[in-house]
Amino acid sequence: MNKLLSEHIYQAQCLGNVEPIEYMTPYPNLGALVEGQNIKHHGKMLYADLGITNLDFYIRVRKIANWLTEKGVKPKQRVQIFPQDFPVTEMLVFGIWTVGASVILSENNKDDIGNIVQPDHILDEYISLEQFNNIKEIFDPKYIPLLDDEAMVFIKEGKGIRLSHYNLLVNANDVQRKLNLYDDGTFYIKLEPNSTAWVVLQAIFPLYTGAPLTKNKPDLTIGFNDADYIVDFNWTEIKKSNHLYILPENTAVLSVGEKGLHLTSFEQRNDQMTVNGHSVMMGYTDDKLNEKVFTGESLVLQLNQ
Repeated sequence: MNKLLSEHIYQAQCLGNVEPIEYMTPYPNLGALVEGQNIKHHGKMLYADLGITNLDFYIRVRKIANWLTEKGVKPKQRVQIFPQDFPVTEMLVFGIWTVGASVILSENNKDDIGNIVQPDHILDEYISLEQFNNIKEIFDPKYIPLLDDEAMVFIKEGKGIRLSHYNLLVNANDVQRKLNLYDDGTFYIKLEPNSTAWVVLQAIFPLYTGAPLTKNKPDLTIGFNDADYIVDFNWTEIKKSNHLYILPENTAVLSVGEKGLHLTSFEQRNDQMTVNGHSVMMGYTDDKLNEKVFTGESLVLQLNQ
């Protein structure tokens, strides 16, 4: 990537005079999120309906990190995953981040992604929690990811969207503020693991908010029908107050209703969306695509493409 393009991407990630480095997330990377929540809430339920606590999650993520290392996964490599039974996929992505590697997730798992990104490892076998029973719990990381390291490549409509640890953490932080969901509440969500919305709202959110996930009289529901907040992938304009408008190039959520997010600004003119802020992606895997959308100080997208 040339220097000018890098500067354009960085300017798009700034919000006015506030650069990404000036806003501190509570965690230095996504692996540290699991460790931090275990320190604060180790005995508290994470997945209440399954009886899984933060400590249980932490232990299993460490086991998965050791299992991945045994399979040859190394820091900064890219690991393609496929949907598993809940909550294995959630634990798997955190295991990959704990190793220091990056997750490849596709909107359509049947797509051939070889022309977009080359995985270093492909995890396409069925994975159960029981297979980690005899793997050691203590994990010794060889690399500690930085906030601006790549955490994910999301494949959508022939494009590879690169997202950093910071992108994912700050998007979760911004949505939490809008939904006012903290560790004194509970919530329920059930998304398929084939979107960045799943990554932020289902994989990261229970840990980041500290709010247990449960079907049993949750304080807040997120879904597609009869939910407090509707996850909206197919929108052309922002106008409904209880919709979470999803734009993967802005990590996951662009706006909660018309209110926007704390660290995101956007302007829509007909089919053109201009975005600035800390959730703006690292860029596509293809710099030719980057040159089309990062031309000045903003990310500029055509919504009808």
